[in-house]
Amino acid sequence: MIPDFSRLRDAVLSAALILAASMASADEPLILVHEDIDWRAMGGSGMEMAILSGDPATAAPYSFMVRVPQGTRIPPHSHPDTWRHSTIISGTMLWAFGDTFDEAAMVALTPGSFWTEPPGAEEVLIQNATV
Repeated sequence: MIPDFSRLRDAVLSAALILAASMASADEPLILVHEDIDWRAMGGSGMEMAILSGDPATAAPYSFMVRVPQGTRIPPHSHPDTWRHSTIISGTMLWAFGDTFDEAAMVALTPGSFWTEPPGAEEVLIQNATV
């Protein structure tokens, strides 16, 4: 029999969303509805980013969302600045830590999936499904 971890998963996801919200930095309370979110291109990759709160150019906490087009491959890289906490909202991403691209070692992250990564961790991912 396979244990049912759905209640634990839901509790962890709720805690993660609360943690992410508490990490956002703002001088005033902030509410954003879908129409208020400003999506901007991230280079020529087709990826888009929306800064929700704070300023990524400073050392202070900030929150953002990223849209990744289907089939996008992001090569191994790291983020040296701070811990990252990420939640998949829609679509499926294949994800792995490491410095080489090995699709067989990747984990499929579906909506509601969550991961953290410490500063300097090597990561590699591929957007594998329609979002």
